[in-house]
Amino acid sequence: MLKKSVLIDLTHNEMLNIDDEEFKEFLNLLKRLDLKVKKNENERITKEILENIDLLIIGNPIDDFFSSLEIKFIVDHVRSGGGLLLLSEYGADSLQKTNLNDIAGKFGILFEKNLIKEMNDNNQNCTSILHIQDFPKNPITKNLREMIIGGACSLFLNKEVKSLLQTNENSVWSEIYNNTSEKWNKEDEKQQIIAAYTEFGQGKVVAIGDIDIFTSNSRIGLNSYDNRKFIQNIINWVITPVKESKVMAFILNRLGDLQYEIRETNKVLNNIIETITILEKRISYLENISKIYAPPSDSEESFET
Repeated sequence: MLKKSVLIDLTHNEMLNIDDEEFKEFLNLLKRLDLKVKKNENERITKEILENIDLLIIGNPIDDFFSSLEIKFIVDHVRSGGGLLLLSEYGADSLQKTNLNDIAGKFGILFEKNLIKEMNDNNQNCTSILHIQDFPKNPITKNLREMIIGGACSLFLNKEVKSLLQTNENSVWSEIYNNTSEKWNKEDEKQQIIAAYTEFGQGKVVAIGDIDIFTSNSRIGLNSYDNRKFIQNIINWVITPVKESKVMAFILNRLGDLQYEIRETNKVLNNIIETITILEKRISYLENISKIYAPPSDSEESFET
């Protein structure tokens, strides 16, 4: 049986680089899961590079942008059965100066440009350290009891995407960075989603608003609480193919969405045609009126005299 393969993209200046010492623990985890690990260091993402790749990891790109063609190849990769793990950080695209949301948005996910904070007994006055004990019911968080996340942004999801990790309901807020004042300003006080998952065609996607959880940091990294188990569950879930019945449901839903869009487009076109027809009638009416009340020409005056 062939090993499952993981491709870690590095061509967009991603923070997650398994050659760095702080991500050695994550590399060891991938190897213990019997995965073949590859790096994309020299080329932009193409269809050929993604061939036979079970999981593509994009770990918080910085000061670099994905082309529209790369995004197309990534979406096609997932639709045809590949897995995708997207990682951002606090401030998301706005602070990281990238367009990761152009990829995430294709799957109904948006990394929000904020920093999530929480007051709890574990953060020791560092309010960006989130202590998570309540988990939504899903295959990835099964049997998790406690996690620590640090320096995360929140996620905005459409109805097809499911929450994976979320903060406690109390004493949680978000802050937005103000470029003018160069300060973080307090915004919403509410429960925040910081990780999500979804199925798309034959493939699967997981998005996390934090990258520190993948590091060897003893406080907020892989070795803290159930963080390692959480990451392991993600890898195992995302490389497992989607069931055929779910793929068929996905296709039917997409067809339904397409039919709705066509109906709405037809309504817009009909309204435009109706408006044009009304305008033509009004123009014709105004032209006739102008002819009736137009002053006589010089030739007409000469004839009358």
